[in-house]
Amino acid sequence: MQHTATSKPAFSTQLQAHLELADPITWVAAIAMVFCGALASSQGTPGFDPTNLNHLLLAGLAALMCGPLGTGFSQSINDYYDYELDAINDPGRPIPSGRLSLAAARANWIILGLSTMLIGIFLARYSLWIPIFALISLILSVLYSMPPIKLKQNFWFGPPAVGVGYILLTWLVGHMLFGPLTWPSVILALINSALAAGLLFLNDIKSVEGDRQLGLKSLTVALGVRQTLVVAYTIIDLCLVAMLVLALIGGYVWAAGFVALALVAPIPFQIRLFREPNHTNFKYFLLVNNPFVLLLEIFSAFIVGGYFG
Repeated sequence: MQHTATSKPAFSTQLQAHLELADPITWVAAIAMVFCGALASSQGTPGFDPTNLNHLLLAGLAALMCGPLGTGFSQSINDYYDYELDAINDPGRPIPSGRLSLAAARANWIILGLSTMLIGIFLARYSLWIPIFALISLILSVLYSMPPIKLKQNFWFGPPAVGVGYILLTWLVGHMLFGPLTWPSVILALINSALAAGLLFLNDIKSVEGDRQLGLKSLTVALGVRQTLVVAYTIIDLCLVAMLVLALIGGYVWAAGFVALALVAPIPFQIRLFREPNHTNFKYFLLVNNPFVLLLEIFSAFIVGGYFG
C-alpha cells in the first residue's frame, strides 16, 4: 500500500512535520544519558568537568548525535515503516495525515542517520568505540522497524533493543568521551537500560488496537492490558530496588531515601492506571514517575563520578 498526499502542504507545515517525525520529546532521555555517562566518567580519572566549557561543548556534540540525530533517526524510520499502524492508532502523525509523503519521510531518516555517523566519526578521536556504538544504535533502529525482521513485532526483542540503543549505548558514549569505562558506570547504564524497557512495555498499552489488527505481537496483545501493566511495574520497580540497594551499599543514605520516595510516590497512580487503563491515567502516571526516574539517573551519575565524596 503506497501513501500519497492529495496536495502539497505549505513549506512551514512540511518543516513542522519533519520535526514531528523525529519526535523531539524522545530526545530528552538520550541527551540525559550522554551527560549522565559523562558525569560517571570522573571516578578515578580526570573525567568530565561540568564547569569546563570545552567539556560541555564536547558532551553537547555527543548529545546532538545521540538525541536529535540518532534518536530522531529511530523515530523517523519507525514512522516510515509504521504509517499503516499509525493510521489506526494515531492518524494525526505526519505520514498518515498527508503532511509528509513517504519519499520525504525517507529523506528525513536518511539525512538523520548520515549526520549521526558523521559526528560519530569525528568523535572517534576520543574513542574508537563511539562511532561503533553509533552504528550499532542505528542498526538496532533499522532492525526494530524494518520488515522482515522488525524486532518490535515481538515483545521479547523490541523493548530490550530500545533500552540498549536509547539508554545503554548513549550512556557509554558519554562516558568514553572523557575516560575509560568503570564497572559502576556500566552497571548503572544496564539498570537504566532495563528501566527503559519496562517503560516501553508500559507504552504498549496505547497502541494495542493497531497492534492487534496488524498482527504485531506486543506484550499487551499477548497478555492483555492489566497483565502488561503488572509486568511493566515489576520491571520498573525492580530496577529502582537495585538502585536502592546500590545506594545503601555505597553508604549514600540520602540517595537511598530518594530512591525509596521514587518507589512509593507513583503507587497511587499505578493503582489508578491498573483500575482504569486509559490515556489520561497513563499520562498522570508518566508525569509523576518520569521526573523521579530522570533525577535518579542524574544523581546516580554524580555519585558514580565521585562528585559527592
